[in-house]
Amino acid sequence: MVLFRHVAKRMLRRKGLWVFTFVSVFGFALVLSFLNSTSALNVSIGILDRDGGSLSGRVIEEAGRFGSVTPLETDEADEALLEGQDIVLTIPDGFTEDLFAGDIPRLSFSATEGSDAALIEQALNSHLSRERQLLAASEFNEGRFLELAEAETMNGYTLSSEPFQESVGTTARTQAFLGLLSFVMMSAFLQFIPLFVADDRDELIYSRLFAAPVTPRRYVGSLFLSFCAVGLIYVLMLLVFSAVLYRQDIIAHLPVLTLLFTVYLFVCLAIGSLIAVLATNRDKANIWQTSVTMAAAITGGAFISLTWLPESLQLVGRFLPTYWFNSGVADMYDDRFPTLSVLVMVGMALIVFAATVFALKKRPLT
Repeated sequence: MVLFRHVAKRMLRRKGLWVFTFVSVFGFALVLSFLNSTSALNVSIGILDRDGGSLSGRVIEEAGRFGSVTPLETDEADEALLEGQDIVLTIPDGFTEDLFAGDIPRLSFSATEGSDAALIEQALNSHLSRERQLLAASEFNEGRFLELAEAETMNGYTLSSEPFQESVGTTARTQAFLGLLSFVMMSAFLQFIPLFVADDRDELIYSRLFAAPVTPRRYVGSLFLSFCAVGLIYVLMLLVFSAVLYRQDIIAHLPVLTLLFTVYLFVCLAIGSLIAVLATNRDKANIWQTSVTMAAAITGGAFISLTWLPESLQLVGRFLPTYWFNSGVADMYDDRFPTLSVLVMVGMALIVFAATVFALKKRPLT
């Protein structure tokens, strides 16, 4: 209890961490809302349509919401940029055929420096995510797909006769938000224990604690349990804010989402414990936690949907918890319980914590 009060008091004093978290939450929500509602950006978009199918036409129509669209005669993106286009979108040959076959073709973007290509790429990828869900609802039948597409509303596709009763566009935006939130969560959770241990080391609290006597393993174990309790409060606040921003898509899946957040918390704190034990100073701890967080975010779907990540990056991501968190979210919105994701993250937490105990035995904190 003494250690828990010690943890709670110091966490409350970390105003920068709380400000970073909740400014990020609202910032991400505003960016995604902007992508969902912007009618036009001040860019010129050149289109290299090598497909010519119905679905490529719908992509071109969607791109027209973000600027002036110009079909290009040249077959080279670099030449198109030299002709004055800010962004060149290349739609590959067989794009429509691949989508109706259930495959995931990739769009290609080229852009001049300083353009809004990243925003438009994210928006068009979200559009394709909606298209893929609509294709699944139509059982990849072109006639049925076109019928459902005509029922499109400003909030996405409302498919009252389909098994899922949600606005597909809103759900895709919520998944993107949760992916970005997984990056914020890991950034915060991986700092908890390493920075706390560094503070105790700097303030010479070790000598007083271990004279009690408190063994290094008991000390780290107590910190882990204390931060689990504090982290659950933190997660609860994130869920409340998420529910305020994306009501139905969060509240309808709240039990499963709470489970994913909680398991993700445990594995992040386990990784933080290992970093705290292995890092001999604050600088090393910061470097390691930043490296792990960025690697997990890039390969785990925090910035780009797992659907669009290359297989090589997904292979790396499978060894980090962010991939399994976002994979679990995708399963949840496909009406599947994320059993595999939960089991893998629990296994990761146990393995990493066992490695922490072993490391403490070999290299005590003192």
